[in-house]
Amino acid sequence: MDLNEAALQLYKVEYEKAAERYDNIYRSIWTIFSYMTAVTAGLLAFGSERIEPHALICMAAIPLLFWFWTTYLPLDRYGNATLNRLCEIEELLNERFGTKLGHFAGAKHGLNELSIFKNMVQARTFWDWWRQFYRARFAICLIFILFHVLVAHEARAFRNSGKPLFLEKPATPTVVIHL
Repeated sequence: MDLNEAALQLYKVEYEKAAERYDNIYRSIWTIFSYMTAVTAGLLAFGSERIEPHALICMAAIPLLFWFWTTYLPLDRYGNATLNRLCEIEELLNERFGTKLGHFAGAKHGLNELSIFKNMVQARTFWDWWRQFYRARFAICLIFILFHVLVAHEARAFRNSGKPLFLEKPATPTVVIHL
């Protein structure tokens, strides 16, 4: 095995592992999101009779906000770093070995940075700015910004309501059957 063939094999292994890692990162993000959504749904379904409504919304939002800050943002950064490395490997293989790899380079959509905010600041034309709306990451960040505003509004409404966190247990209705 000559030096070029050995290098090609090493790049191939690195490329395959990085592609697998990239897939696993985003699969993990969405699996954890589904679990947090189930916890939120459970809180909303089973806490509605005993917890003050404004407080319930705040409590139900905690798992999703936790996911956003502790799972989505860090893993998305890691996924972006992996995508950048995959693009570098594709470029290197294309130059050195004459291949025509471009799968992951195409995923970047010609953007220099994978950060929404950096791309919006660096946008030179209206179309560069407009392209940000077609990215899932933009929608996720926008929704979670609005979600933070909703939670802040509901927390303020709960504080101003003066009601206790736990409501009194509703009285069990007495059912009388006449025969």
